[in-house]
Amino acid sequence: TGEMWYNSTSQTLKGVVLGGAWSSAPAPGVNATSFSSGGTQTAAILSGAAGANPPNAAKAEEYDGSSWTALTDMPAAYGYNVSCGTVSDWASMGGGYPSHVSTVYDWNGSGWTTGASLPAASIEAGVCGPGQQALYCGGYGGGTNLTRTSERSGASWTNTGNMTVGRYIPGVTGTKADALASGGVVYPSSPSYKDFVESYNGSSWTAETALPSVRAYSGCAGSGSNDQFIFGGTPGSGSLSNSFKYDGSSWTADASLAVARNGLGGFGTSTAALCGGNHPSPSASEEYN
Repeated sequence: TGEMWYNSTSQTLKGVVLGGAWSSAPAPGVNATSFSSGGTQTAAILSGAAGANPPNAAKAEEYDGSSWTALTDMPAAYGYNVSCGTVSDWASMGGGYPSHVSTVYDWNGSGWTTGASLPAASIEAGVCGPGQQALYCGGYGGGTNLTRTSERSGASWTNTGNMTVGRYIPGVTGTKADALASGGVVYPSSPSYKDFVESYNGSSWTAETALPSVRAYSGCAGSGSNDQFIFGGTPGSGSLSNSFKYDGSSWTADASLAVARNGLGGFGTSTAALCGGNHPSPSASEEYN
């Protein structure tokens, strides 16, 4: 596809742009439809389910890069929960239908404990960061689309600056000091799926370049406001397979998933990502490099 040069001093290549690609990976055992995810491409967790308290909503699974292993069930089942963290510092938050909860369950690598409750009951928020230092934003609760932003510091939560646009299930990556929230749904306005994007600096939100197309229930990976990889999801009907990367100012199309899907978990970085969980079936995972 073109000439390529290698600089032996800097040990870098010049020439053809090397593209990323998705490849098949082992499917989760029970969390087939779950966006409650976190971790890396080789050390990840899925928990709960994207549904109204189905039988597997208390289930959790860990991925080690080659296979999924069932973890001890969460103390209670709450569908539409969200999660973030690592395999040794993980938190499952909120959920419940039709009655929403503010419950938080923490996983320390070997067992579950009840963590500091959310400031208010809600479902399908955006969440990122380590479990004990999570950023929790948006969601749906009290009959409204939420703009509330809450930061966790271990045993307590602090409400900070509200999001610019209230919505649920945006794709969020980063930390409570630097995050990006992309897309989402406003309900019950049909419902209305969004392309809106905003960044968080630890105290306030700022509008950013919109997504190339509306979407929610997507998978996300990345490190913050200047680095997000968003893939799959739904524009309101059906599922998407395309993906985009954000560099802090613009979105660029990247490799498409082999299977269009939504209601999926996203893990890892923008160069080494994993998606697991899927709607509709079949359940499957894919790795991106």
